[in-house]
Amino acid sequence: MRLPVPTRRAALVGSGVLTAAAVGAALLFSVGGIATAAGSSASGATTAPPPDPVVTPVAAALVPGPVKVIRRGESNVLTARIDFRPGASTGWHYHPGPVFVQVVAGSVTLTHAAHGRCLSQVVPAGQGFFEKPGAVHVADNRGKAPAAVYATFVLPPGAPPSVATPIPAPCH
Repeated sequence: MRLPVPTRRAALVGSGVLTAAAVGAALLFSVGGIATAAGSSASGATTAPPPDPVVTPVAAALVPGPVKVIRRGESNVLTARIDFRPGASTGWHYHPGPVFVQVVAGSVTLTHAAHGRCLSQVVPAGQGFFEKPGAVHVADNRGKAPAAVYATFVLPPGAPPSVATPIPAPCH
């Protein structure tokens, strides 16, 4: 699976810095006399207050805990929709940083090696999971219907979202 790695500029725009700059500019103009914080112009006419931002949820899922994320310094945050046709697989891989995954359609089977065994879990739409950095795993669609997930990667700067790796011994 190859996903784009955001640049610093893309990470800043995606994180809302552009919106914050626009809000800051609007406040600067209102302090400068074009419109006051009370909502009246220099001539005394009343203007409508600016609208509140619109929040549109994209996806939601229950993710079992515990979840612990500690990143010191900068991070690139990338959210991607990953569509799985029936039979599709990510291949065995790991992530350099933590990943939050929300299954939004169908179901995916998450398989990983732990304690000398190969463990699989079917995760249906409306559920999610957390992937720890370095945990080797594979996700695939073993169903007959398409599946889709939203994955949010929290990555060290310059790191790829995933790194291909061989199948762990217990899963051969």
